[in-house]
Amino acid sequence: MDHLTHIVVAYKVLDVCCCDKRAAIYSLLPAIDRKPAHFHRLYAHMIRTFPTVLKAALKVLAGQDTSLNEDSYEYKRVAEDKDYFLGLAKEALAWVKDKSILEPSSDLLSAGISMLSHIYIDTFNNPVQAFLPESIYASGQWDFWSQIDYLAFRSKFYSESTIRAFRNMLFKSDIWEVESLDPFALVKAMIIRLGDLSRPHVGYEVVDWKIRVLLRFLGCNQYKRCDRELGFCKKLEEHIKELIMRCLGEGDEGP
Repeated sequence: MDHLTHIVVAYKVLDVCCCDKRAAIYSLLPAIDRKPAHFHRLYAHMIRTFPTVLKAALKVLAGQDTSLNEDSYEYKRVAEDKDYFLGLAKEALAWVKDKSILEPSSDLLSAGISMLSHIYIDTFNNPVQAFLPESIYASGQWDFWSQIDYLAFRSKFYSESTIRAFRNMLFKSDIWEVESLDPFALVKAMIIRLGDLSRPHVGYEVVDWKIRVLLRFLGCNQYKRCDRELGFCKKLEEHIKELIMRCLGEGDEGP
């Protein structure tokens, strides 16, 4: 999805798990790897780098003392993109109607969920190598792509009128009207789905290790069942596919 859509989706994801919606801006963090070009859609799109990127973002955007070296790549890139991110958050106000998103949250869990939502939703755009360096296999909506003209999809879907129509319909959808989800279980569910969507399949031990490490960093040392959260993710994916197909057939300007 485009960057503006990432903020809007993250806002709704944070809402369904009762986390701080002011953290929606952190969904943009994977975009820092646009520079340098050889890092693009790689460095900040793999789960391994999330802790360092999140520490940098909490320091730059929320003023939190994370004791991160300000000479680090992560800190410098988040600082460079700060105004760009805040500008996108202002644009997102047309959908979320919540000015608090211009005051980024300092909550680590909310920021982590928001950032993870980016690479999870990115599986509709292009293959995502979320499990590097332990596994090079990429996650994507492979079955969906095989059913459509992928190049035509990329050409039309990302036109301003079409992506705007999609963003509008997804934000207003009743898919979000669910009983509150457990935030840690949702983190686990999104990573499991990234593993399920990989081709060839990433080994279970790699997926499990990524879940353990990220959950521990976010403050959870307990085993979490995620049946409801996995069910929600699968329904969301199917709904997104339906909306994409609808938008490719018609347009709606939205807000």
